[in-house]
Amino acid sequence: MKHLIKEAPGVAQGFFDLAKSVNQYSPLDKKTNELIIIGIFAAHRGITGIGTHVQRAIDEGATKEEIIAAILLALPIVGITDVNLAMEKAVESMEMKFAAQKETVGAAIN
Repeated sequence: MKHLIKEAPGVAQGFFDLAKSVNQYSPLDKKTNELIIIGIFAAHRGITGIGTHVQRAIDEGATKEEIIAAILLALPIVGITDVNLAMEKAVESMEMKFAAQKETVGAAIN
């Protein structure tokens, strides 16, 4: 997205406005929306998007098991290759997020 924002800021803003409108329309809670988006990215090899939305899902209270389940639901439809790619990115993103959370908690205690 950083290149889209830099090279075509008006288009990027249009995309962000659309995404905001869709999220506001959804009667689902934010965590559920993020889990669905993760599953969609898994099905479409949206590896960068998986990283972003895993972080957001965790911020909304999603567990590792819920994130993995969202990806695995794509398995019968898209196959093992796409799911494996998604799983690798999701696990990497979760490890980074959880490590950052531990550092924040540790710093707050000290």
